Amino acid sequence: MTEKSTIEFLNSKGLNLVKAKNQFSYFDASDDSYLVEIKNRKKYYSDKLIESMKLYSNFQQSVIQGKKLLYVVTDEKGVWIFNISDYIDVIIKTPPKVLYLPKTTEFGNTDKIPKYCYTLPESIAKHFKFS
Repeated sequence: MTEKSTIEFLNSKGLNLVKAKNQFSYFDASDDSYLVEIKNRKKYYSDKLIESMKLYSNFQQSVIQGKKLLYVVTDEKGVWIFNISDYIDVIIKTPPKVLYLPKTTEFGNTDKIPKYCYTLPESIAKHFKFS
């Protein structure tokens, strides 16, 4: 899926998201109730990762704006919607992992740097399978 098709899918489920205007925004879309960070993956992984910096920055921004933070991951098995605001206490009780990941998500980037990431279990997500 693309970011645009993911937003369209979420809107078909009752949200009213618009893409973030600033290309450097930490979150990808928002509406009156939610800030949404989207990760579109081609490959399926049972544990979903969220970078600690994104988690903290977006969660803080959601609190400031009086909204809930959603983290949405798409992969070959469907769409996984994590309500970070409802599970923040559970998420941060587990220590983040240090992973060596690409510096940016630009195509062909091979430069890797250490990034702290939390693992999100599928059990705390709403899952929608593709038809």
